[in-house]
Amino acid sequence: MLPNAENLEQITVLNQYFQYLCYVLKPKPRMKKIYLIVLALLTTLPVYSGPKKTIFSKEHFNVSVHGRYQHMLNEMDIYDEVLNSYGSALVGIQVGYGTHPSDSSWWSNAFNYPSISLGFSYDNTGDLKTYPSTHMGDFYNLYLALEFDFFRAGIFSIGPVLEIGASFTTEKYSPRRNVSNRYVGSTVLANLAGGLEASFRFLPQWELALTGYLIHHSNGMVQVPNWGVNQAAVGTKLKYYLAPHERPRRIALEKPDYPKGLRWNVYTAFGGHSCDWELIAKGPEAYPVKRRFRAIVGAEAAWRYCRTLSTGIGIEGNYADNVYKEMDLLLRGQEDSQGYSPFYTSVHLIQNIHYSDFSVNIAVGWYTFKKTGLVEDMGKCFQRIGVRYHLPQMKAGQAFLSFGMRSHYFDRSYCLEYGAGFTF
Repeated sequence: MLPNAENLEQITVLNQYFQYLCYVLKPKPRMKKIYLIVLALLTTLPVYSGPKKTIFSKEHFNVSVHGRYQHMLNEMDIYDEVLNSYGSALVGIQVGYGTHPSDSSWWSNAFNYPSISLGFSYDNTGDLKTYPSTHMGDFYNLYLALEFDFFRAGIFSIGPVLEIGASFTTEKYSPRRNVSNRYVGSTVLANLAGGLEASFRFLPQWELALTGYLIHHSNGMVQVPNWGVNQAAVGTKLKYYLAPHERPRRIALEKPDYPKGLRWNVYTAFGGHSCDWELIAKGPEAYPVKRRFRAIVGAEAAWRYCRTLSTGIGIEGNYADNVYKEMDLLLRGQEDSQGYSPFYTSVHLIQNIHYSDFSVNIAVGWYTFKKTGLVEDMGKCFQRIGVRYHLPQMKAGQAFLSFGMRSHYFDRSYCLEYGAGFTF
């Protein structure tokens, strides 16, 4: 199937919009080369999308380009340590797949027909002004974006956007040449972003959006120092639908069965953590600090009161390999009179958001027992956000796989947790 004149015209418009962003934001030449390669791949969508209404037909797909102005937030006093400026520019492209009223499930209807996109973006943070002998690198981001509408009125809509993926940066901490940049400890980082998008459908296949985001880059403390960097961003997005967009209609769909009432989750997880205090105790030349093993076992009681939501409470037992005693002797010259223990326990509240066999869980908890020393890197409260996939083959109960990130102080990564469990 060859591209027709209309498809080529639409691709040209997207290309012109991106070239305008490149002119205004002035990304480095290598970013333009990367864009041209990706643009060539994107053109295969309108060329090879079939005319029949299947899940691979063009009615489901869209292509968008976007630009943002990003402001570096002064977390952990980054302006005193590294930066003498705060603004950077980002340009990106996305290929999106949208659920559709004619063939989507009850779950898509319940979440107002969400769409998921694969995106690539470039952030020229390497051009920020820094103090002498300090360096910041550019960010290259590859991510998945999930978006759906909270509110829709005619051609206007507004709703949340969540991006999760990986970033590659060209500069990181070095004990010899970049010692002040304790904020970026590895070349590969997690990329997390959330925000709101207000859209205006000015033509049947064209949409313009204003966006606002909060963005976080870090490696989950698997390598230190890595305090992470946070940004606030505003921008615009131009989206093209490969077929005229059909406005979602709430049609009658058979509601799926779900296990209403009390459900129990039992699980185990593991991860690794590098302690910032260990680096401080041994000095910069000790970088990189050894990763310390983390293990978790837990149980939750959650009340499923509707198909999309459940709320519960849980308990956990944790094992944390550490060198807190040695660090206390080096940094404080004394041991903690309460002693040290690699085991600790906690309780937490959890909120689950369900979408078919997937669930997103957000937990806030408190440690009920821990003895980690005078220079511990753990707060009294922890936070965790994660996702679970419940294997549909299980009938008597459901096994699930999980991934989550635990943090302390609401801004400090502690551990990336890979796990598995069972619901009954």
